[in-house]
Amino acid sequence: MNLMVLRHGTDCVILDAGMMFPGAEHHGIDVIIPDLSFLEDCGTIHGLVLTHAHEDHVGCVPWLVDRHPVPVHGSPYTLALVGHRLKERGIDAELHTFEPGGDRFNVGPFEVETLPVAHSIPQTSMLAVRTPVGMVVHTADFKLDPDPLDGVGADFRRLRELGDEGVLVLLSDSTNADRPGFTPGERTVGPGLRKAIAGARGRVLVTTFASNVHRIRQIAEAARYHQRQVALIGTSMQNQAEIAERLGLLNFPAGHRIAPDRVMNQRADRVLVIATGSQGEPMSALARMALDRHRDIKLQDGDRVIHSARVIPGNEKSINRMINHLMRRGAEVVTAADAHVHVSGHPSSEELLLLLNMLRPRHLLPVHGEFRQLSSHARLAADAGMDPENIVIADSGDVIVVSENEFAVRDHVHVGHVFIDATLEKVEHSVLRDRRRIAGDGVVVPVVPVDRDSGTLGTPELIACGFVTEDDERGLMEDARRIVVESLEDATAEERSDDGVLKTRVQTELKRYLKKRVSRRPLIIPVIVES
Repeated sequence: MNLMVLRHGTDCVILDAGMMFPGAEHHGIDVIIPDLSFLEDCGTIHGLVLTHAHEDHVGCVPWLVDRHPVPVHGSPYTLALVGHRLKERGIDAELHTFEPGGDRFNVGPFEVETLPVAHSIPQTSMLAVRTPVGMVVHTADFKLDPDPLDGVGADFRRLRELGDEGVLVLLSDSTNADRPGFTPGERTVGPGLRKAIAGARGRVLVTTFASNVHRIRQIAEAARYHQRQVALIGTSMQNQAEIAERLGLLNFPAGHRIAPDRVMNQRADRVLVIATGSQGEPMSALARMALDRHRDIKLQDGDRVIHSARVIPGNEKSINRMINHLMRRGAEVVTAADAHVHVSGHPSSEELLLLLNMLRPRHLLPVHGEFRQLSSHARLAADAGMDPENIVIADSGDVIVVSENEFAVRDHVHVGHVFIDATLEKVEHSVLRDRRRIAGDGVVVPVVPVDRDSGTLGTPELIACGFVTEDDERGLMEDARRIVVESLEDATAEERSDDGVLKTRVQTELKRYLKKRVSRRPLIIPVIVES
């Protein structure tokens, strides 16, 4: 989740603090953040430096600064988004703004220099951190776009100067390390969008990430080219566009933007909607439209939906399900497989080699990617002449020693996932484990009546849900009820007065029986009722 600690002695600086979204196996979990327990003992944390505002790099900031109230450094756009999240949580933080490129500031004994780079979100910064033992360059997420839409891209001259100064270790984005060539620039998407919109008989709806301000700008320009007014739909889309407009990163000409509730009153061929929901999130604007449950938009025959975003691994099913529903509503769906409506924000192999040639680092630590991509990056550098002994592929929790003569994994500290639900509170692993068991094997509730005065046990009732089919349930439940009775028959009067003991007896015997009988382990929740 992109939380990196640089430590010299007892002095620490943190680079980014991200989060991840849950998968289907995380029942009822809304957010997953890194386990921050290591930070309690790592030393003095002088500050947190953020490279850009994507959730996988800043999503954990509210939890981190709540536990460790350290100064937070970031670009204006990054801190505007982070500040909004902190305000929602009622957390005060010391925020320091830096310019995305060409700024220098100190965080404890570390001097941080920001370097401009292009990415799929504004004001992303590569970081050159001068430490007491040498310079560490952290690329952040980036690509070497030769013609960025906002004119802010990598400064090749400055990168070469850093190479001349001497880079001890490079931490470099590996997301597209297994892709050959160069990643196309963001500006190349504009003609593809205009072409994808052309000829649409009805409304056009485009979904993309709300944080991709450059993409939103190009979509709006394509809409204007086709004489269509624009509506932004989705809370995050509207909030991030408002921040981008306030900072001068996005501009809608007068009369070009309309409110969501006016879309259905316009001529179908004169309106374009930019909506959240590119990953098929169930409550997103586009997903609700696909199910005909959006309060403002009703899809009709002839409408065209353009999916202008990458498919995050793991979201394939939800996206395909949403596309099926969109097509059932009569909409035509255009994806990156059909037209040039999306480009990646990460560097391909030739860009990684170009950066290596400019910085000429002594050591390389591939970051940001799955193991296969980290391995591809390492192999790429080795094939280009870098000593394999100076390349480390690390796992989360690895403690890496960096010096002029050493670059190796020296230790490993505990890391893990912390699960957060809709209340924004931590969910214990045991709760999640129970949810998984209910989802996988169902739940059985034995209800045992007990007369407190006489200690007499009544006839137990068993309630099952998601466990066995109705055809199988009758005989199995009768046998299970017999097991419950037998488990309690020899209970003493003292034991019968202790609900905890009775529940444990029922749970143990019923669990053993059901596992033997049907090879399943439902969640068993005994209930003792006074009769």
